[in-house]
Order: sequence, then C-alpha cells, then structure tokens
Amino acid sequence: MPGCRDPGRFKRHDGRCHLLFTFVIPAHNEQDTVATVVAQALQACHPGDRVLVVDSASTDGTGGKAAAAGAEVLVGPLGKGAAMNAALGVVDTPWVCFLDADLGSSRANVPALLRAAAVGGTADHVAGDWEYDDPGTILSNTFTLYEPLVTRFFPEVAGKLGANSLTGYRAVRRSYLNTLLPNDFGVEAHINITVGLAGGTIAVQHLGVIASRFRYKPAMGTEIAAAVLRLAMSSGRLDPLDRPLWNDWVSEGAATIAGIDEAGGRSRALASLFTAIRRPMPTY
Repeated sequence: MPGCRDPGRFKRHDGRCHLLFTFVIPAHNEQDTVATVVAQALQACHPGDRVLVVDSASTDGTGGKAAAAGAEVLVGPLGKGAAMNAALGVVDTPWVCFLDADLGSSRANVPALLRAAAVGGTADHVAGDWEYDDPGTILSNTFTLYEPLVTRFFPEVAGKLGANSLTGYRAVRRSYLNTLLPNDFGVEAHINITVGLAGGTIAVQHLGVIASRFRYKPAMGTEIAAAVLRLAMSSGRLDPLDRPLWNDWVSEGAATIAGIDEAGGRSRALASLFTAIRRPMPTY
C-alpha cells in the first residue's frame, strides 16, 4: 500500500503502512493479573506500537509487575478515568486501545482482536463484547442505570455497543479523545456518548470468553449515572432544574441493586434487578 496519505498511518521502511496503537492499561492494585494483559498486548503489538500501564495509586506491586512484564509504566493518580487522562497526556498515536488490568485469562488475545477490528474496519470506536467465564455474572449497573438513562437521553447511542456497553476493552481513534474524561468509573459511559455525539461510528468486536477478577465498588453505579446526566445537561437534553429528580431516581436504583452477589443466589439477584429496571422514570 504505497503512499500513506492517511495521517493515522505510519510508513514502514518497506513502503507499506499500518496504523499505530497505544495499548493503555489503567491499573489499581492489580499485581496478580496485570502481567497477563501486558503479555497479550505485547503479542498484539506491531512495530511502533506502545504498551503503557498507568499505575493508578497502587499500594501493592502493580507497577513493578507491569514493568517486569515489559510494559512502559506511568505513575498516575487514583481513579480509572484519572489514570486514563494521565495516559492520554503522553499518547500521540492515532489509536488508543484501552484494556482492563484484571484480565485473568481469555481464550483469544483480546488486544489483538481489538486491533485487528480497528485496522480492518472503518469504525472510529470498537467496543469489545464478551462472554463471562462465570455464567452467573450480572451486569446490574449496566442494565438498571446506564442503559435506561442512555435510552432516555441519548437514543442515538443506545443499543449499539453490545451487552457489555461499559466494556473496559475498546479501541478509539485518538482524535475523539481530546476532552477531559471523568476521573471515576463514569469514564466508559462518557466515551460511549461523546464519540457518538461527535459523529464517530461504532463497531462491536466479540472477544470470546474472558475470566476476570470482579471487585464490588459501591460508588460505581452512581458515578456512571452522573456521567450520563452531566452530558445530558451540557448537551441541552436535561434541564438543570430537573437534575435533582434524576439524582433521586439514580439513588433509588443504586440502593435496590446494592449488594447483589452470588451469596444471595441468582434468583434473588435477578428479582432485585427486575425491580430496579421497572422503576418509573421522573415525569415533569
């Protein structure tokens, strides 16, 4: 492919072109798993690509494990979005591929699948969807808070990113990541919406079966919902005067699904989920 006219390509010495990627792995206290995803990212790399782990205020050996596995390590602040912002401050490749650091194992190379989907397609945003190693996994925040809010305020984005719409595995053109991301777990919701509002096209890449370490984070749901509501206000789709009504709706939903886990049984967990989903939205 002579003549690299696309500014998102890098010309190799043989005259061929390929897209450059930075694989960004935000990691907070993930010393037991970070080397696994680093190894996959290094295997997925093409000449000129980077593998960057942001050690997000870890108190364990995450940074050392990542460096020993072969990654560049950037010391970053606490917060998933804050760590991703720190990475974007030093990334200049045309594509950024975000990866979760808690990947325990997968049947396929996750970053390689995302990279190939981005290079081989025309989408600006490739979201990774997958099957959970534990079939009992319940995406409570996604189904009870994120999806209803996005359907209400951003219908042009709803339903386009697969079941794992808040996936931590995604490839995005760097040009769509030029605004500050939320510092918390609202970051994936923010990327979904802002890329869509900017006219970016979306594709879903299935990643097969993934095993990961899940840790309950009480504030995650409210942070996700807050990201959606902030964008709804800034885009003129939500009157700030009505925001308190939606805050109450979010708080009620978060309380309904709080504590959903395997210990209570799948049937009980699903009953809580259904109760939260059926809640009426604010009327005004």
